[in-house]
Amino acid sequence: MATNAKVRLNADLSPAVASALKDLAKSQNISLTEALSRAISTESVLAQRRSQGAKVVIDDGNGKLSELIFTR
Repeated sequence: MATNAKVRLNADLSPAVASALKDLAKSQNISLTEALSRAISTESVLAQRRSQGAKVVIDDGNGKLSELIFTR
């Protein structure tokens, strides 16, 4: 049986990060909690793949590919 256990966390975010999170939530019509959860899940996958040597590439839809370079 699956469990929906939750852990309550508090975070101090800069105004810019808080605003970006609110914008993400609003644009996707989701809660702040869901937006933060998705952002963390995405970062986790990207970090894992980058550590394995993978590159993150964006396709602009017109055939132009751009590699994202992460500095941290």
